Amino acid sequence: MKRPQLITIPVVILKTKNGYNAFSPSVDGCIATGKSIDTIIKRFREALEFHLEGERLVKHKPMTATKALKDAFSSYGTDAIYASIDIAA
Repeated sequence: MKRPQLITIPVVILKTKNGYNAFSPSVDGCIATGKSIDTIIKRFREALEFHLEGERLVKHKPMTATKALKDAFSSYGTDAIYASIDIAA
């Protein structure tokens, strides 16, 4: 049985007055909100899995993680938390 390929998706987490917002600069339109870092990571993973299933249907490939994080860092600098999620492709 063939193992699924893992891809790494960069995530940018921004603190807000009500909690956190998360998005991926390499996956347009995929966002999540939450009151804690743990909650935001869990919710973003769920949103990402759902979003990528739709992306697979149209055969779209996201930008590389390195370029996406570099672009995000130039926009948000140290005001953000940077993470990544490994997900089956």
